[in-house]
Amino acid sequence: MTLKGSLFMGPERVIFGRGVVRDTGTYAQQLGGKKVFLVADEIIANLEAFKLIEASLTDKGIDYYLYTQSDVNPTDVQIDNGCKIYKEEKCDIIIGVGGGSNLDTAKSIGIIATNPGSIRDNFVMNYVTDPYDTPNKNAIPPTILIPTTAGTGSEVGAWTVVTNTLENYKGFCGGWMCMPKIALLDPVMTVSMPPKLTASTGFDALIHGLEAYYHRYKMPQTDMYAITAIKRIVKFLGRAVANGEDMKAREQMLLGAMEAGFAMNTGCALIHSSGLQLTSKFGLSHGETLAIMAGPVMRFNTMACVDRMIEVAKAMGENVQGIGRLDAAYKAAEAMEKFAESLDLPIALTREKHDPSMIPKMAKTTLENDNTYGSPRIPTQEKLEGLYRQAYDDL
Repeated sequence: MTLKGSLFMGPERVIFGRGVVRDTGTYAQQLGGKKVFLVADEIIANLEAFKLIEASLTDKGIDYYLYTQSDVNPTDVQIDNGCKIYKEEKCDIIIGVGGGSNLDTAKSIGIIATNPGSIRDNFVMNYVTDPYDTPNKNAIPPTILIPTTAGTGSEVGAWTVVTNTLENYKGFCGGWMCMPKIALLDPVMTVSMPPKLTASTGFDALIHGLEAYYHRYKMPQTDMYAITAIKRIVKFLGRAVANGEDMKAREQMLLGAMEAGFAMNTGCALIHSSGLQLTSKFGLSHGETLAIMAGPVMRFNTMACVDRMIEVAKAMGENVQGIGRLDAAYKAAEAMEKFAESLDLPIALTREKHDPSMIPKMAKTTLENDNTYGSPRIPTQEKLEGLYRQAYDDL
């Protein structure tokens, strides 16, 4: 596969700071909104901080419809139904609040609000290797995204992940016409995240920065965001996990996730594509799968990007002075595994819980995933099966 062009993009405005959600109504008004389609989930919709958003809309005389049918893994059924309601309610602006799933739901509803058919008609086959190959031709309605987790970076990205329930797979939708107008990043909105979710989503952001930095289709802009994201997340994620009320850590993690989100203009790579199979086959969370596959995949990739792995090791605080280049580069994988363990994330599979007979099928599916082809080194079926075996601590 070859890349037809590099594409760096972001929202028109990124507004960052404590309490900025109090002005949500003002920004909706600036975008010409008369009725908002407000996407959340039932947990988010019951948070005190969410009420600030509702109050801000009401204060500006802006009506809204609250749509809470958003799952951890958004489905085509939920999105198609959401768009039907969006049109019935005569909404003209979308606001998404929550983790990456809610934000992806909001953007996906926007895609079919302005383009014909089901969201299934808007899946993109080659979003990494051909970023211009997007079926949706019309831009989504004016959209504001407000993250409540520091992880996915969906608030500054154009892509969404949707489950196709007819064919039972997760696919990508979006493109540059799916970019939100405004990202509102308020650290106060992330305080309610429990430690386990903070660790998992934060590690996801870290891997976004890592994979963007050594990605086959990296750009000068993504390099800049990727390396600062890695440094910031390694410094502050542990603090945010240990004490969710640590506002400095929450603020810095939200900033780091945003930086990693901008870096992911490259697309993801092999850690993500191989980890995805561990979710579908074994029910592991996204962050857990990344922690498990990071070590094996990073070691596999090292020979193709030695200098970049050295920079990753240094960004993670490793001392590489006085040792050979390869030894210094391999410190990156070691540091990543140690960091995951410090967050109580698993770094290995076991035969008892995770049936190794699934390895050939997982490897085959991974090779069919476009993310794999953003990796600096592309594995064969045999090599990929070997990486999965390395992820077990008892094989």
